[in-house]
Amino acid sequence: MDRSDDVIRLDSSDEQGEVVSLHGLDIALPKVPKKSDILFHDLPKRMQMWKRTDVPQELSRVRSMDEWFEKPAEFRRAFSPFIEQEFERRRNGVWFYNNGVPTYITGRHYMFLQWSKIDIGYPSYLAFQREIFLHMAACEADSRCIGQLYTKCRRSGYTNICASVLVDEATQVKDKLLGIQSKTGKDSQENIFMKKVIPMFRSYPFFFKPIQDGTTNPRMELAFREPSKRITKKNKTSQKGDALNTIINWKNTTNNAYDGEKLHMLYLDEAGKWEKPVDIREAWRIERTCLIVGKKVVGKAMVGSTVNPMDKGGEEYKNLWEDSDPTERNANGRTRSGLYRIFIPADHALEGFFDQYGNPVVDDPDTPVKGIDGEDIDQGSKTYLKNERDSLKHDPSELNEIIRQFPLTEDEAFRDSIEGSIFNIGKIYQQIDWNSNMYPNPVVTGNFIWKVKDKEVVFSPDPKGRFHVSWMPPKDRRNVIHEERGKKVAPFPQYGCGGVDSYDLDETVDGRGSKGALHLYNKFNMDDKTPSNMFVLEYASRPDLASIFYEDVLMASVFYGYPLLIENNKYGIVRHFEK
Repeated sequence: MDRSDDVIRLDSSDEQGEVVSLHGLDIALPKVPKKSDILFHDLPKRMQMWKRTDVPQELSRVRSMDEWFEKPAEFRRAFSPFIEQEFERRRNGVWFYNNGVPTYITGRHYMFLQWSKIDIGYPSYLAFQREIFLHMAACEADSRCIGQLYTKCRRSGYTNICASVLVDEATQVKDKLLGIQSKTGKDSQENIFMKKVIPMFRSYPFFFKPIQDGTTNPRMELAFREPSKRITKKNKTSQKGDALNTIINWKNTTNNAYDGEKLHMLYLDEAGKWEKPVDIREAWRIERTCLIVGKKVVGKAMVGSTVNPMDKGGEEYKNLWEDSDPTERNANGRTRSGLYRIFIPADHALEGFFDQYGNPVVDDPDTPVKGIDGEDIDQGSKTYLKNERDSLKHDPSELNEIIRQFPLTEDEAFRDSIEGSIFNIGKIYQQIDWNSNMYPNPVVTGNFIWKVKDKEVVFSPDPKGRFHVSWMPPKDRRNVIHEERGKKVAPFPQYGCGGVDSYDLDETVDGRGSKGALHLYNKFNMDDKTPSNMFVLEYASRPDLASIFYEDVLMASVFYGYPLLIENNKYGIVRHFEK
């Protein structure tokens, strides 16, 4: 991986293509090849869309490597280029024209679309799933990352995606263990292993199938090792030592299911629904050690889920989510969990709202759009979801559930159940939604920086900043410094004040620790330039060094000129101010 400017490269060659930003990651795609090397270049623009590559009919009749080697040399020479082409696409991915746009899909995505048969046939190309695969490829390429964490809406196809990746990887690597866990052992075995993994492997062409031990329809594990008795009728070409000795298995839902084992890949399904006594954060704390040897990441995880109410596994999953922000890393360059998170709004991933090119129809089209299923789409997914929500306004509990299952924002995904609350949580959520839809947005995110050390502070907008500001004082009241008896004092206590919840330790034993917090509040006043009775600044972050937090608080207080009340048992910030 090339870390120059922290860009994750998917291509090991010297030529870098477009850099795309996905959910806190900057990902460099391979360079666009020449036109003749892009699939469907010879078709009119309107006909350029994803389509599986047809398998030569004669080759499709070959069921095993034994049959292949029994074929005449002329037959093998004729079809070897097709097989080599498929291995190359699996390894490097594919470019195809999609309605005139050169579009790159990873090798994993290609194997999903071309060779991974699901319950309705082969998958269709969907733009939001391309995002998932690109993000997943970045997680695999980044040596600092242990895996992907995807908070999803219902029926996003993530289980099929992960099952496909497990089969793709297991049929390529030697001496590895790939694992599966879900919210129950039954789900792991029946819904993922037996209904997804096994059928996908069985649908693979012979040239992607390694030697297999056991039955053709296993219930506990899919083992690519030397069998004591071959499951094929003939054994003319396979010699001992050819087997990969790789296994895909599943485990019951316990915190320490894979404790002590070395995992090459792990899929944790419905991680936001693991209920006590199982704890997804505790399970991940144990199982991440199965993917790391020393400081080296030796395996990757795929973790995904919709989110249960907070008291049914949602709170633990939310904590894992908060620990997986790639914009917040420790000194080793990793997130606290080691995972990189991704969220895609439901209106970009809703079934029935994809045009024939796999792009989401989010807004209402001016004229009907032909869908991927051949039916016309005359309404956008955003309007559809709004109508569904509007119809449930009389039933706050059901409305809240629908919003959580089909979230448009991260906050909606982590909504709690409104059952049993003494407050009208539904109304509170409605108010939050109304506030979030205000235009223009009254809150700006950014950082304060010194323009002149200890004298003048300026605010620099930054979407990744630590401060959230809704109001700033007039320019003539910024950076005003008063002195009384030789000491600097806050010049404007009549306008506002602030409270600080500090910390003294740079790092805690578990690497977490509470965040440092600062809030500034405007008091009631008669000044027409200063709004009354409102919070004007919020800060809730934990920089790697406590001194950074102290300096942030100092700059904000200098900028606003408000006095601060600091928790009296934290002396570090007081000493910092005194300096």
